[in-house]
Amino acid sequence: MPLHETEALILRTYTLKEADKICVFLARDAGKLRGVAHGARRLKSRYGASLEPFTEVAITYFQKENRELVSISNCEIVNSQFKATASSEMLGVLHYLAELVIEFIPDHEPNERVYRLIAATLAVLRRTPNEDQTALVRYFEVWLLKLAGFFPDLRHCAICRRDLAREASIWLTPERAPLCMACTDRRGEELRPDARDLIQEILRQSPKEFVAAPREARALDQVEAVTTRLIHRALERELKSYELLDRLKPGQAA
Repeated sequence: MPLHETEALILRTYTLKEADKICVFLARDAGKLRGVAHGARRLKSRYGASLEPFTEVAITYFQKENRELVSISNCEIVNSQFKATASSEMLGVLHYLAELVIEFIPDHEPNERVYRLIAATLAVLRRTPNEDQTALVRYFEVWLLKLAGFFPDLRHCAICRRDLAREASIWLTPERAPLCMACTDRRGEELRPDARDLIQEILRQSPKEFVAAPREARALDQVEAVTTRLIHRALERELKSYELLDRLKPGQAA
């Protein structure tokens, strides 16, 4: 029964029996795993707050051959997102981003780029006002979809391979394939230049650089429409946390 020690990000926990929890976590060197944290539901659990979503931890676990669940023996907080002043908007963002990772990242496949994306996004989120968190969520969606292989290449028309950099607008088919005006005859969803420019900035910049500049709501809304459809097409359903995230947008909370 090999013993593993690694850095990890907690994604979600589930109740297991009276005293235990199942924990989904992203290990830096082992990918997404599920493990049992024995006694985690007890009042004086040794895990404390270390199993909250997107807490960065130093985790120790045992893994038996042919067992889906590992056994977590120790979990120490390295960095926590759950500060005493955390807003409901920020908590909604954390749950949404965690669900995205759970759904799009395969089990047992190490992915250093995804791990670094999450860590960099969380570092910026801690310092980002509620009203600017929407831009950061769009940044994360685009990059996670790209790293998971679900974001379309917007550089060339999917039919004629024309360079789309010269097109004023491009059109996306229901399958999200990009087309030039000649190939689509204006059918499909138009992706306006401001939204395309925003996507290009996302792909060029770090999350810190991206949220440092003000972003137009109209462009962010269209990028959201694109990512939402890509997510729905890939999963064939809406994420459970999306409705909560939408309700908690600045100016919409009850």
